[in-house]
Amino acid sequence: MNYTHRKLILLCTAFALMVTLNSSSFAFGSKEKSPQQKAAESEKKATESYNNGVKQMDNAKKIASGGDSTYAFNYRATSDAKAKKVYEKAVKNFETAVALKADFPEAYNNLGYCYRKLDNLKKSLEAYHKALELKPEFPQANEYLGETFLAMDSLQLALGQYQILQDLKSPYADTLMKSIEIYKLAKVSEKMNGNKNKGQ
Repeated sequence: MNYTHRKLILLCTAFALMVTLNSSSFAFGSKEKSPQQKAAESEKKATESYNNGVKQMDNAKKIASGGDSTYAFNYRATSDAKAKKVYEKAVKNFETAVALKADFPEAYNNLGYCYRKLDNLKKSLEAYHKALELKPEFPQANEYLGETFLAMDSLQLALGQYQILQDLKSPYADTLMKSIEIYKLAKVSEKMNGNKNKGQ
């Protein structure tokens, strides 16, 4: 093989290698997702996590209600151990949803509800405030926030949320008022039991 042939083979090999590298680079580049594609994927995953959380939250409500017709207006944390575990799973899903999609008021709202049922009132308040920051006219969040105030023994703050719901002409005003009535009855009962204990 003479020098010219060797040179020609080397040139052909180098050219083939360049073509291969360029093809690989192009193929690699084509796999890169655009910011819009990444955002769409995140939103899809956020929605999936949210929907899973809703299913778990609804399941926990059914477990905890135990045939109690007034459960829907119960502002207190659940005492049912099985329901707590399901609420914890729902929390993880809602946390994932808001991590993937920061502007997701519905997920924050349900996160607040689950935290209240788990007796984590600080995180519950934070979630409701975030939901209302993202969506100022969000009656269900106002109602849930009012119930959290009842769980904190802050009747006046709960009445403030009731007034907001009245101003919005929302049917959630009636729901919150039923919770307020249950709260007041519970306080009367506590007072009466306290007086009985003093008399003994």
